[in-house]
Amino acid sequence: MAFPENSEVLTTGTAVSVPPSAARFSSKKAYAQTFAATAAVRCLGIVSGVLAARLLGPTGRGELAVIIFLPLVLISIGELELPRSLAFEVSRQSDVPPEVVASGFWLAVLLGLIQSGVLAIVLPIYLPADKLHLLFASRWFMFYLPAAYITFALTGIDQGRGRFGRFSFFLVLPTMLYVAAVLLAWKTGYVSPEIFALGVLFGAVLTAGARTALDWNVLRRTRPDWTTTRRILKRGFTYYLPAIASFLLSRCDMFLIVRMVPTEAIGLYAVAQAISIGQIGAISPFVQVGFAAVAGDSDPGLALNTLARHFRVAALAAIVVGLAAAVATPWGIRFFFGPKFVGAITATFLLIGATALWGMAQVLDQGLRAASYSRPGIFSNLTGAVIIFAVGIPACLRYGINGMAGSLVVAQSTNLAILIGICVVYLKMPARLFWTFNRSSLAEFKVAAEYLLKPFWIKRVC
Repeated sequence: MAFPENSEVLTTGTAVSVPPSAARFSSKKAYAQTFAATAAVRCLGIVSGVLAARLLGPTGRGELAVIIFLPLVLISIGELELPRSLAFEVSRQSDVPPEVVASGFWLAVLLGLIQSGVLAIVLPIYLPADKLHLLFASRWFMFYLPAAYITFALTGIDQGRGRFGRFSFFLVLPTMLYVAAVLLAWKTGYVSPEIFALGVLFGAVLTAGARTALDWNVLRRTRPDWTTTRRILKRGFTYYLPAIASFLLSRCDMFLIVRMVPTEAIGLYAVAQAISIGQIGAISPFVQVGFAAVAGDSDPGLALNTLARHFRVAALAAIVVGLAAAVATPWGIRFFFGPKFVGAITATFLLIGATALWGMAQVLDQGLRAASYSRPGIFSNLTGAVIIFAVGIPACLRYGINGMAGSLVVAQSTNLAILIGICVVYLKMPARLFWTFNRSSLAEFKVAAEYLLKPFWIKRVC
């Protein structure tokens, strides 16, 4: 097994003696901004999740999950890794070429409209007979895709340029608008799964419009460039296979759950997922900032060292936040969601562990793609997905949602172990670089935490 995408590091085992480029942004400030944004998203997500569970109940919460499930899942693979490709495209340029902005925008629009139409046709086949009454609502929710793709493409450019203040603002905005829409629906008495889904769509569309307005002068004067478009798509396809593999591993549990268990059990699993996903806020900054930092370094050896440093601090954050979430789970479910959702506690524990492992693997996977090593993520994620189907289906049939959650822990553990093994064996990275609990990692984590807690952590959004 070999990964020839960056063969120089493989054959020499040492960094090329090229002076590192000057930092394009402050990692500490970028972490602080993205941490604050993701924390806000998770807090708002808890509020919206509690409102959905309380106002809709297990059955209504399950119906909401069915309506929004396919578009939210498709985003992981349907965007063809356009945001990452755009981030890489601008990461080593002093200025953003207008044709890159125009090409990225219209690619996002085209992808979203095509996929919305395809999903609208496929929905009657996907939905089982007892859920066909949700077909109309599921179809109009498909417009979520073009709106989300536009935002992701343009903020991908912000990420590549190191403009994490703007990036973080538009990360929070759609969730903020969704919570506002839910509170308005609650106050007016118009509460239903369809209304909640409309709130999600409302937030996505307004956010896309706001982000587009910032580049409107460029978009109205510049046409897409075919050469630039081909280059962006080609790089996106390079990232695409590992993205599909990652999608299968991280999402196929819910895909199977929707088909295998009653609506009430889907609602319980959705609550467990909502709680476990909350800790992603501790990992997302490392994925986002780490990708930009690695992509902007033309020295392969130094890029891998940068990746290892981001991984160590990310792993420490994932462990700390995961333990805190697990301790709070029994009380939190009873207090926020009510006694009807106590059956989700065990699945929540398991999904918290799986999510922590997933976050660590994502930092490695995305960083390796930025360093031009896309194949390790394909192999590791596909192996984990095979475990989900081979172990998760019989486990779910026997133990319900707890069986599926347990199989996800096994799959994510395998995924992470394979990625670390490839880095050590094939990329010749010392194993000590992945040990989290060393003095250097603890010091870096402390510095990042201190910077995050500083008042007035951001002076400007754009």
